[in-house]
Amino acid sequence: MASPELAAEVESIKATVSKYFPVYDVRVSYDSLIFFISPEQSSLRTKFEQLRAEFKPKLLVPILKYSGGEYTLTVVKRPEMRPHGLWLNGALLVITLITTVIAGAVLWASYVGNEDLSLPENYLWGALYFAVPLMAILGTHELCHYLAAKRCGVDASLPFFIPSIPPLGTFGAFISMRDPIPDRRSLVIIGSAGPIGGLLVTIPVSFLGLWLTSMGDPASGMVGDAGAIAITIQPLYALLAMFIPLPENVTLHPTAFAAWVGFLVTAINLLPAGQLDGGHVARGLAGDKAKYLSYATVALLLVLGLFYMGWLIFAMLILFLGLRHPAPLNDITPLDRRTMLLGVVTLGILLVTFSPIPLVEIAPDHSFDVQLPGGNETVLQAGTSTYFYMHVNNTGNTNTTMRMNVMQVPAGWSASLFLEGEPEANATDLLEVMVP
Repeated sequence: MASPELAAEVESIKATVSKYFPVYDVRVSYDSLIFFISPEQSSLRTKFEQLRAEFKPKLLVPILKYSGGEYTLTVVKRPEMRPHGLWLNGALLVITLITTVIAGAVLWASYVGNEDLSLPENYLWGALYFAVPLMAILGTHELCHYLAAKRCGVDASLPFFIPSIPPLGTFGAFISMRDPIPDRRSLVIIGSAGPIGGLLVTIPVSFLGLWLTSMGDPASGMVGDAGAIAITIQPLYALLAMFIPLPENVTLHPTAFAAWVGFLVTAINLLPAGQLDGGHVARGLAGDKAKYLSYATVALLLVLGLFYMGWLIFAMLILFLGLRHPAPLNDITPLDRRTMLLGVVTLGILLVTFSPIPLVEIAPDHSFDVQLPGGNETVLQAGTSTYFYMHVNNTGNTNTTMRMNVMQVPAGWSASLFLEGEPEANATDLLEVMVP
């Protein structure tokens, strides 16, 4: 037999539910109350939101379902969450700012050919040209999630930034949802807000980065003796680059690289799987059927992982966090056309920001071509001299230092080497020259 306190609590909850929906039956279990209701479809979403708002300060959560021809409203208690102090958000932000500035200094030093990281100007320009634009992209992405969650009546934390080592300086950021997602519409809105907001910052950053890259020295794009890592430009980035043509074989400016990271982050977040932004949007659009899209996404990542190891890591991360997206509290109310269009457009952004192989390793190539315009044979008489012209063309991808020396000169003869345009008095039997 239920205690008077429990009976009173049940009646109080029933009275609250009855304010919004007709109740024709109630079932009590040890951890929940199940109300059988007869809602009006036209006002279902509005009244459910009103009920959820009234239950929220009481730490009660309503869950709406439809099964076997009946609507049920399950009410469960939610444990009180203790939010982290803002000191943690602030500390992670400061640390991430430091690591992105260091990453920017490394990128800037490499870009200008000055490897001395003790120089203050490397950190100054690294912060200005890389850390600031990258943090603006990531910060806007997460802030838009936060504002969208607030708009949908969902409590969320401020962004938690994740520091990393160069060349990125950060693994991005995330916000923590402190409330269950109320409905499919909220899933689409919250999931879309971050990628769209981040993209709106990434596009102007990309234009600035492309312009700065176009001002660079093409020779700076040569590969070093240790090889290099080349990035694959995403389709949308390539489209934007058509407005600012770049010279061939040029090093990407750190700001342009920050934009590339922004496009990469957008694409990764929009993968329609699990708890990613794309997973939220897909669950809102397709309901429970979105799980099949999640399975297909992970399968595709595993295949692409054969060509780029990074996708295997992301596939494992999605599997670890869970392939299936939890249902919202109200999984019944269908989407309106505007929200459906927003979701479709958001997932469409994935098609123009995704690159199957983002990074490609380039091995150093020291090949060169030698031409003798005047031939390599001549007839000489005693007491006379002649010149042989040799053109050396660097056909590889690395600045090569060549050493040429005179060998096997017959007795009584002399031979020497000198560069065209220099006085013959500088002739030597050992010539060392850098061929760009």
